[in-house]
Amino acid sequence: MDQRQRSPSSSGVPSNAASATAAATAASTAAAQNADKPTVLEGVMHNIFDSLTDKDEQVRQAMQQAIVKILETHPVRATLILTEYRAKNAKLSEQTVAMLLDCIHRVVRTETPLPTAANEKLIVLALEELTRSVDQHVPLIQNPALHILVAIGRGEDCSLVVESLMGHCGPVGTVPHFMLMQCLGQLAMANTVGVVPHIKAILARCQPHLGGIKQDHIKLAYAYAIGRFSEALLEHGTNTPTGETKASANCATEISVAYDVLFNQWLQSREIKVCMEILQALSSMYPLLPTDRILDQAPRLVPQILALYRRSVDRNAVTQFLCSVLKTNLSLHAHVLDGVIDPLITNLFDLVCVYPDYEKPQTVKGHYEVLRCFHLLAGNYAGKIMDTLLIHLRNNSERERIKSLLILTHLLNSCAVQIESRLQSLIECLKHLILAERSVKMKLTLLKTIVALAQKSLIRDKEFVWFVVRHSCKYSKINQEHGTLEEHATLVVSCENTLFMLASTVGTLDELLKRELLNYFLLLDYTDICGNLAKCLASLFAKSPHIEYDIASDEEQTTVEAAVGVGAGIGAAGATAATAAGVTEDRGGVIKRGKVIVPSAESIYARCLALLGNQQCIKRASNILSFLKYYHPQVNPALEELWERRISDMLLHINQPQAYLQQLHDFVLETNEFLTARDEHFAQRLASKLSDQMYLYPMHLPHFEWQLPDLNAERGMLLQAVALTLCQVNDVACIHTKIDLIVTTARQERLDKHVKHADYERRIEPCARALGYISRQHLSHVIKKLSELAQMGGRKHSTGFFSNLHFIKDTHKELENYKSNLLVVKAFGRIMDEADPLQSLQHLDDAMLNFLMHQLAGHKDQTIMSAILQTLLSICNQLIVTKEQLPAPLKHRKQIMETVFSIPIESPFHDLPLLPTILKLGTDFIRIGGSDSSECVDGSVIFEIACKNFFGCAKQLKMKFESQEEDEHNSFLAKHLNESLPQLNALVRVIVELDPSPSTLDLIIGILECWMRDKNSEVRICASHVLNNTLEVYIKSMKIGGCEAPSKFNQTGQMLGKIVPRCIDSNGTVRQVSVDILQKTLEIACIYETLTIASIDSSAEWLKEIESIKEHIITDEPKQIYNLAGDIAKIIAQRISSFQYLQFCKTLLQSLRDPEQSSTIGASVVLKFFIQQKGSELFHAIPDLVKGSLVALQLCDAPRAKSGVLKALVALTKHHPKLVCAEMLQQALPYDEHLVEYWHLVCNDPELTGLMLDNFLQLLSGASLSEPLDGSPGDRQRLASVPPFAIFCALHEMMPCKDIHNQLETRFADMFCMLLTSLSSYTNLGPPMPAGGAAPSSPSQASKSSSKFGFVPNKELVKLNPCQIALETFQAFLNNLEMEQIATVLTVNTQLASSTDWHSYIELLTPMAIGLSNQLQLNSPAMRQLVNALSKYVASPHDGQRVAAVGLYSRLVPLKPCGDLAATIMLHLGAALSDPIAVVRGLSLQGMGYVGQLGEHEAPRYSELAIQALLKGVDDTVGDCLINIPLESMRGLSRILQALPSDRVEPFHVSLAIRIRPFFGSYSMEMREAAIILFGDLCESKHDDGSSSPTSSMEALREQLFANLFPLLLHLSESESSIASACKGTLRRVCRLLRAVRVNEMAQQQLCPEADALHQLQYNGFVVEFVKVIALELTEHTQDFIDSCMPKLRSQWPEVRGSAAIVIGILHNFLSERNAQTESVANKIAVLLKDEQSTVRIRAAQALGYFFGDI
Repeated sequence: MDQRQRSPSSSGVPSNAASATAAATAASTAAAQNADKPTVLEGVMHNIFDSLTDKDEQVRQAMQQAIVKILETHPVRATLILTEYRAKNAKLSEQTVAMLLDCIHRVVRTETPLPTAANEKLIVLALEELTRSVDQHVPLIQNPALHILVAIGRGEDCSLVVESLMGHCGPVGTVPHFMLMQCLGQLAMANTVGVVPHIKAILARCQPHLGGIKQDHIKLAYAYAIGRFSEALLEHGTNTPTGETKASANCATEISVAYDVLFNQWLQSREIKVCMEILQALSSMYPLLPTDRILDQAPRLVPQILALYRRSVDRNAVTQFLCSVLKTNLSLHAHVLDGVIDPLITNLFDLVCVYPDYEKPQTVKGHYEVLRCFHLLAGNYAGKIMDTLLIHLRNNSERERIKSLLILTHLLNSCAVQIESRLQSLIECLKHLILAERSVKMKLTLLKTIVALAQKSLIRDKEFVWFVVRHSCKYSKINQEHGTLEEHATLVVSCENTLFMLASTVGTLDELLKRELLNYFLLLDYTDICGNLAKCLASLFAKSPHIEYDIASDEEQTTVEAAVGVGAGIGAAGATAATAAGVTEDRGGVIKRGKVIVPSAESIYARCLALLGNQQCIKRASNILSFLKYYHPQVNPALEELWERRISDMLLHINQPQAYLQQLHDFVLETNEFLTARDEHFAQRLASKLSDQMYLYPMHLPHFEWQLPDLNAERGMLLQAVALTLCQVNDVACIHTKIDLIVTTARQERLDKHVKHADYERRIEPCARALGYISRQHLSHVIKKLSELAQMGGRKHSTGFFSNLHFIKDTHKELENYKSNLLVVKAFGRIMDEADPLQSLQHLDDAMLNFLMHQLAGHKDQTIMSAILQTLLSICNQLIVTKEQLPAPLKHRKQIMETVFSIPIESPFHDLPLLPTILKLGTDFIRIGGSDSSECVDGSVIFEIACKNFFGCAKQLKMKFESQEEDEHNSFLAKHLNESLPQLNALVRVIVELDPSPSTLDLIIGILECWMRDKNSEVRICASHVLNNTLEVYIKSMKIGGCEAPSKFNQTGQMLGKIVPRCIDSNGTVRQVSVDILQKTLEIACIYETLTIASIDSSAEWLKEIESIKEHIITDEPKQIYNLAGDIAKIIAQRISSFQYLQFCKTLLQSLRDPEQSSTIGASVVLKFFIQQKGSELFHAIPDLVKGSLVALQLCDAPRAKSGVLKALVALTKHHPKLVCAEMLQQALPYDEHLVEYWHLVCNDPELTGLMLDNFLQLLSGASLSEPLDGSPGDRQRLASVPPFAIFCALHEMMPCKDIHNQLETRFADMFCMLLTSLSSYTNLGPPMPAGGAAPSSPSQASKSSSKFGFVPNKELVKLNPCQIALETFQAFLNNLEMEQIATVLTVNTQLASSTDWHSYIELLTPMAIGLSNQLQLNSPAMRQLVNALSKYVASPHDGQRVAAVGLYSRLVPLKPCGDLAATIMLHLGAALSDPIAVVRGLSLQGMGYVGQLGEHEAPRYSELAIQALLKGVDDTVGDCLINIPLESMRGLSRILQALPSDRVEPFHVSLAIRIRPFFGSYSMEMREAAIILFGDLCESKHDDGSSSPTSSMEALREQLFANLFPLLLHLSESESSIASACKGTLRRVCRLLRAVRVNEMAQQQLCPEADALHQLQYNGFVVEFVKVIALELTEHTQDFIDSCMPKLRSQWPEVRGSAAIVIGILHNFLSERNAQTESVANKIAVLLKDEQSTVRIRAAQALGYFFGDI
């Protein structure tokens, strides 16, 4: 039997309880249940209904879920209660009624049907709510009521719903409620089969009143219903088997009558929504009308429908109706619409949407409905449609033309076969449109039509290709009257994509596209899209490399190219149109034997070469290269292997401009050589083709309609290709012509006041390169042309009287001369680079040199000066290369050099870019040399001028900038200085190599010295690099031995003294380079002293040390740098001779005036180390250093210099340790920086440190760390005592020093205990207050400070925190001993030093003990020594020391000490149990709690003592204590229970369980957790022996198990994770003792830690299933479980209250009998529906659902 059909009386008893014993009980109590259950159910449901008004949305949802669950379980009874409640509460709010209806809808929409009796009540209720509002539509209520009826109607009770709806229609003379018809309509769509049999009766009931309905909302509902009825009939008709009578035939009469009313009467309504619904209904009704009526009314109906478009009616609905009419009529009779076809087409044409908005679905739907109508008509009336389209295409209205194109495109895509015969005239019309249209929107529509034609293979004309190609170009100036910027951009992209699509997919256009696109490829207008054209051509030629065409003769080809160049507006498609000049071009003249002439392969190849020259257009270049790969058969089929290899290389380097251009040049040369070998005239023909295409790359772009890119790069590549090709040409006339072309092109480049000279130089660079390439084979011809140009540029154009008057200035002639001169200079330089050196130098005569010198001296223009310098550089390179073959040196080189180095490099440094070239020239001129002394160049003069120019500029470099201009200027300087530095080094190299003597070295160092001390770090870096390079060259070039070499190198000390400050420079680069210089200086000295280079052993220790210094000197850590300074001093002391000492020291003292402070400090550090190394020989300096130490500390500004003074003071301390130590401890606290540094330095001597530590321990032993309080202490903070605190301040500075490690290790136990207890004692102590005036720490302090009270107040002392000092000292002590684990403990709590009590201190004792055991080993002698040393503090009179000692002892117990160590610890812990301070007692109890974890011999010995102490601790409730003694006692007992055997603790199991149960409800989370865990441990230690005796301990404990089971389960719901975790563990242990197998299995599976790791426990679902299992296995205890849960309904935790309600609701389903408590329990749960917490209200609603639901 279905559970929804169970009676209310049987639903409360679970089927699982139907055992033999329970059956009798159930039978005896059946009557009571039948009496009580309805009463309880009714009351609860009323409470739930009332709670539907709760403000919380989740609560309301929970109430609805409870109602749903009750309805599903007790459908008949609950339905009755609900309907009665609604009847009694007629004034319920709409929201409440809506929620009730929503609950019903959830129930009825499920797959399981309700009993018919319940459905009847729900149908009545839904109908009442559906029709309660007579005149208005109330969606909040009526919609869910309607959904209820439809949901019921989907099932077997469909007839009952329909009959109820029909019965609710009222008397025959009344109009049924409009929502009834709405409901019937939806029901017809939901259950077509069930409603179709009733449609005839429904329509018959409605028909008499249709004509009398006036209200629009009623019409809307009726139209909707009738329309859905019609759809149902149509759907039923399609599914009716052949031969059977369709249901629509039976209803034809009723549909016809309704159709008349709707069409003739209701359609006149002015309400748009009503008319739209009526039209949709008519669309479905029309196919159901009788056939004769359809055919008879068709000619009259169509005009009537068309007339509706003139009304404010939804056009989509009208079109839908019209489409239905057309489809129905045309399927019945092909020519039934002949009489109305013309107006129909006309009206449909008007309905086409010109610009459909695709973001509005309704607009698009209407648009395609209209096009669908055209599709329907095209089958029979294609001719009329095409005639109409043709007429409108010739219309002046753009909208009409667009409509025609849209219809045509749609017909082409949907039914091209039907209109194909009439397309030719339309295509002719489209050709005219292509040329005439200006609107972008029209062009976009035309493009769609062209694509449709191409897809159907209907294009054979060139005009369409021209249209797509032409509009792939961008307009130079967009006319926004024809379209927006976005529309223009869309057109361009669309055309590009369309062209590639046609080239790559539509195979019928391949030949046409090949011919046309090749012609467009050679037109200037289409240069901007050549990349896309090449892409398309590559695709075409990849499919087929051959085309059919005739090669035109040269004359014809010239005619063609000229024609297409002029008539670019017409294009290669052959269309007849007017050009910009008004010329009409007829392409018929170039057709030869019926085949179109296309450009020759050489023309295409030449065009490609030029376009490839622009490496910025990477995409275009890639496409052209791909095109050439497939085009090679047209040039020469044998090129395949060469081009395949070369094109692949170019594609590989296409993102590397220099490499790509080189690859391109090689490609041209190899191709020319390859083809010339097969055709000797190819190179000359190609050169002619290239030169003929110059017009395609104009210098000044014409004002075209279409956008053209900048063509400078392409023009330059064209000229270079011409030059490279001429290398294979021998015809003199051709060579001269092409040279003239290149020169003319360069001179035609624009140069005026608006064009920078640098830009002009960049533009003629390709021309110069081209002339250089030609000179490889035709040098004499190029030189001759350049000589003519030089004479022309240097000639004075006027020698008359007025030539000397400057008020007449011929600017044009000057610019022309400038252009000629610049071309000559650059071309001559390129010739020197490209031509054969032996030939080019023979043409270097005095005329050319004089020309260059004249131009260099007479011009201030940087562009031409740079060009001249580069040309001179090229000449020098050729001279150096051919020095052996042509021994004659360069004439006038001294004059040239003076002229070059006279170029000023001064602020604002505009000529700085020339400096690298100038320096390179100086180097080359010195290298050239020569025997003529008058022409020799003085290297030192050149070097001094070069340094002045270079470093003078470098001084302007800045690290910070105040403006963007400064930043840019700085970047400009840095760029060109970086380029100049290698050239300056090269210049020095040449000078030194010519004369490698000490005098030359002195000269260079003298020039560089001032720059190496400059304030600007960039200047120092560069000067250091130059000096380093000088010494490196000197070592390689120096002369040793013989008469010419010197016997000694006296500069060593001086050079080292100068370079040492640079080794400690603030700039890392300077330091690194200076150390390298230092090494080279020492090597030079070594070489001179040993007179052999071999004496420098690379494996020598001092060289290794130098290398190490160089590696580490780049660090930015000052300490490491100055440590390296000591190494430098050590190396210098070892390597230099004794006669150099004094000079070295004097130079260092002079270096202390260095502008760099770091260098000054470095010099002092090196000097200090040097004196320490050589003290015996500089003994006279020691007294002065000691005497001035104290004064120097106050007056010195350099910190590292102060360090040297302090180290001298420590040297004194080594001789007088006690005296100096006593004096230092008397200094004012806190210590100043000098004394701090002093204590650090003291630690460097271990013996001295040991004496001091022993002295400190003796002073601190027994000393009170705090000052005694006078009288009543009150709230005043205690103060630290001064003498011990001074010792701690000294230790604070000494402990971090690693040098005292061994001393600390020897005294570890005493030092550790002293520091541990002192840290506790210093907690909450204030800084010491000196009794009298403090001694001034410096001689000047007494004079600077004064007070009216007669002493100097020490303000800094008040700021000290003694505890912080002790803590940091302790940390440093541990870190020094490398006890990182213990030291880390002190850093965990950052508030330790500022604590006002011992709480933070106690927290660190546990990790401290663990760290000690790990570091020292627990039972080691060192640990015993430490424990014994700590024992003297247990009985200390100072509280802090006792806390520290007992606390550490208690933390050592868990670590399992044994033997004497355990005895000592337990002895002192037992003594501490009677301590007057509660904290000490609590610490002792914490240790006692771990007695169970001691070893097998120690645990039994001390367990009795521990248990007794802990039992007392549970009752020791001392307030205001840092340690919660009861909590610690329970935790300790838990640990003992876990460790000891059960027989030792069994006597107090039950009493302990009773005593800890009150703690389950403690407000303290930790107390609750400890009590729960303790109960679990108690259960764990108890083993069920199976005894069932009432007097057995197990049976007594079971009572506690049952009493605590459900409280634990309820506390499992708490949000605190620790409580939940404790409850899980305890529940698992409790369930083991319950003797319930399934309960235990579920607990072990769901509550184990492994289950939590896989998925987190979902309490809400778990508790339901778990309680079910408990109730089924422990049914006899159900009432006891409920009783244990009842108090939890009033729990302080909302989660527990809610969970208690859930559990009680579930358990009540399993009670074997009912009693008086049943109603009270339900009422108590219902009270929670008003709880202040929304979660509780939600759980209460769920509980009531479980209470009455089906569990």
